[in-house]
Formats: sequence, C-alpha cells, structure tokens
Amino acid sequence: MWLTYQVIMNSPGLGPDDVIAMVAPEGLASQTQHGKRALSGLRDFRLVEQDDDGALSAEPIGSAPQFLRVLRRRAVVAPLDQGADFVGAPDLRAGLIWLMRQAPMLPLDYDTVQTEATANPFVNDTRWNGFRLWSQALGFSRPALGALSKNANRGAKIVPDPTEALIDAIRAPFGDPLPRDQQLPIGQLLSFLRTELPVLPGHPSATYEGMPVDDDSSLRVLGLALSSAEQRGVLTMAYQSDPSGVMALPDAQDFGHNRYVSTVPVKG
Repeated sequence: MWLTYQVIMNSPGLGPDDVIAMVAPEGLASQTQHGKRALSGLRDFRLVEQDDDGALSAEPIGSAPQFLRVLRRRAVVAPLDQGADFVGAPDLRAGLIWLMRQAPMLPLDYDTVQTEATANPFVNDTRWNGFRLWSQALGFSRPALGALSKNANRGAKIVPDPTEALIDAIRAPFGDPLPRDQQLPIGQLLSFLRTELPVLPGHPSATYEGMPVDDDSSLRVLGLALSSAEQRGVLTMAYQSDPSGVMALPDAQDFGHNRYVSTVPVKG
C-alpha cells in the first residue's frame, strides 16, 4: 500500500491501470492482484481520491511511518465518525476491538480463536490470517513466543500487545498532545489513549454485534502496554499517597496482582 501510495503521490493524474503497471512487474499475476488490493484499500480508507476521469491523487506523506500512522487512524476510528461515504475496514476494526480484550499471554491462531475465545468476529481462517498480519503492522500485536504455545502446532501465532500503537499515539497524536513531565492523572491518560485509539476497551465505539460486556480483565492488554512504555522510558506510573483517582492495572512484573496507579508523568 505504501509503494502504491508513493506512485500516486509523486505522479498525480495516473489512472488505476497505469499505477498497477508501475508497482507490479508485468506477467506476474499474483503481484498484479496485490497491487489491485492495495489500491482498493487505499480508496476504502480514503487515502487516495479518484476524479470523474479516473485520475488518482494523494496528499503528500513524507515517510512510511507517517503513512502507517494515518492508516492506523483510518482503521481504528469508527467509519460513521469519518463521514457517511467512508468505507474503511469494519471487519478489521471489530477484530482489533476483540483482540484488545484477550489475555496477553495466550498465543492466538485460528484454532485457538475458535475453541477458546468467545464471541470472536472471525468467520474463517482466511480472514484470521489477514487480520493477524494487519494487527502486527498497525502495532496492536506481535508474534507469539514459541515457548508460550500449549500445543505442538508451531504455526504463526500472535499475542495482543498494543505497545507500538500506544507509544506512537503519545509521541505523535492526532489531537492535542499530552503535557510532558507533569503529574498527569491516570484517568486523563486513559481518556487520551481511548480517543487516539478508539478500539481500546472503554471507548463508546469499541464494540460490535454480539460482543460480551467488558469485565475487569478488559484492562489486561492495556496494562501490559503501559508497563512496556514505562520500561522504554516513555512514561512513569506512580501512586500518590493521597490520590484523587486510582486505577488498578494488571501488573506485568507481578503476574496475578494489580498495580495501583494514580499519576503518570509522560516523558515522550
């Protein structure tokens, strides 16, 4: 998608066939299909525009990380909040909402999803495999360690982990940035993160048909991501002696116990 976007961005006015011919080697049918899917996705996410004459155009984006940031934003915000004609990828968004509520230590493949996960939105293994790659690229999961697997199947598995998406949202938000080196209430930080990444538990739009009601375990993945961000020096989680608001987050360093947090100085 980034390669296709670059062609359109740097050569505005080309038609779809011309763009596909530039990004896919002639004679390789599979590559042509990749190019067509990339262009279709760019249209669905409204990253490229096509006029009545078929000419394509795209706003300048300077780097692949910036492109990924915009793509993530278009994927996680509810389609209705992005305009009546916005297509997006509702199935991908539902999958991310589901993923953010799963246990961060359970390696997930399609068999596990079908047998151990309730109310999952995946109708077949083809959609799961596509989702697995998208969730990693957008910063909401990572490949599972083989040592965590409970069975002999060593196929590709993921674990939910939004650390990369969370850190990117803090460092380059679409809304107002967080103040740095101040005692930020934990509730304010979580509200910011849910606004930037509205597939996280607690955002009003983070739901889909048939999804079970959130329980206390819905913060497990978010607690892991905050702990990871702390280890990487992005923020510090603290507990004041007389706090105005406290949240119990699953402790990534002390399995099975909660860590009580009231303030979070953000370092960046």
